[in-house]
Amino acid sequence: MPVPNEINDHFLAGRRTDQVRFVINDTVRITAGPHAKRTGAVISVVTIEPETTFLIEPGESPWGDLQVSQSKLELIE
Repeated sequence: MPVPNEINDHFLAGRRTDQVRFVINDTVRITAGPHAKRTGAVISVVTIEPETTFLIEPGESPWGDLQVSQSKLELIE
């Protein structure tokens, strides 16, 4: 199911919501799973249901975008 336009608009405008806690170009750390401790930039919202998932562009090698659920991400400020 595609991500609704309204959600993408908020994401691209930098407006966080309860459903989408990260916005475009946020720097995040992956906290769990096979890519734990890796960092990168949020580049898009992939899914909203059953859990919000983002496409993450890694900040270092190995390269290749990662799909990571919101619950496994933390914002690096």
